[in-house]
Amino acid sequence: MAISMMEAYGIELLKANGISFEQLSEQFKQNQGAFNIDENFDFTVLKSLYDTDFDTFKQAYTDIYTVKFMTINGLRNIMRMRFNIPIEQYETLETGNGLRNVPASESIEQQIRTIVSSNWNVERNGKTLTLFV
Repeated sequence: MAISMMEAYGIELLKANGISFEQLSEQFKQNQGAFNIDENFDFTVLKSLYDTDFDTFKQAYTDIYTVKFMTINGLRNIMRMRFNIPIEQYETLETGNGLRNVPASESIEQQIRTIVSSNWNVERNGKTLTLFV
């Protein structure tokens, strides 16, 4: 099950603000927009997923998802939003096509391997990861 980068951003933004699946689902059932968390984010993309593929929406919000196509900036944002790993804690590869020395437990590594699209490679180097396309 894969979702778009914008859907992933919306999920991570809501979860970071303590919005449960049940709260969001209730908002969407009542055909209301999402919570007033970020006026710059259009939550209609999540509402559309909710309306068209509820099972995917629920799994993505309550468990794990894969992003259909992830860019380097998208990966940086997911690292910050989902795993609380700021950009200052790792390096960008000289080629610009990946990240090096990303601190990650084995649990976080497994989640990252699931989240990134299939064009990404993940390698463990001791206590850190290198991710590249």
